[in-house]
Amino acid sequence: MTRSPLIALTASCEGDMDLSVCSGCTACSLRCAKGVPATREEWQSICDAIAAMPLKEHAHLQSVLAQNKRVDLGDEVSVEMCRYWDTANEGCAVYSARPLICRLLGHVEWLPCPIEKVTRIVPTEKALALMKAYAKEERHTFEEWESLTNEA
Repeated sequence: MTRSPLIALTASCEGDMDLSVCSGCTACSLRCAKGVPATREEWQSICDAIAAMPLKEHAHLQSVLAQNKRVDLGDEVSVEMCRYWDTANEGCAVYSARPLICRLLGHVEWLPCPIEKVTRIVPTEKALALMKAYAKEERHTFEEWESLTNEA
């Protein structure tokens, strides 16, 4: 069976990423704002990850979902964070299943690491090819997917 161009490009780009420099770092977190787009497959991966969570983790996820997601940046500026961003512990509650756009943070030219910790980025040609393939996929926000799922 042949893989879709998106899957093959994703795997190729992920092979170029050095995630070790990101371990324990949350410098990209301000980009974790509400409205994250995800493909149907990414949404399903998140749902599957949630369904597989042990009871304690699932309870924690419920507390994350109930958090106030508005973060004050000062000067009367605030941002609404992603529903899965744990504002209390500064981490993603579905990190292992996060969408492609989240995985690319800090690893592509147009989403650079805000503290310049990532020194090896995905080659621009490969990253652009990946984004062109990704753009052809149906994408919705988490909230939209949830609504669509509940309608079915």
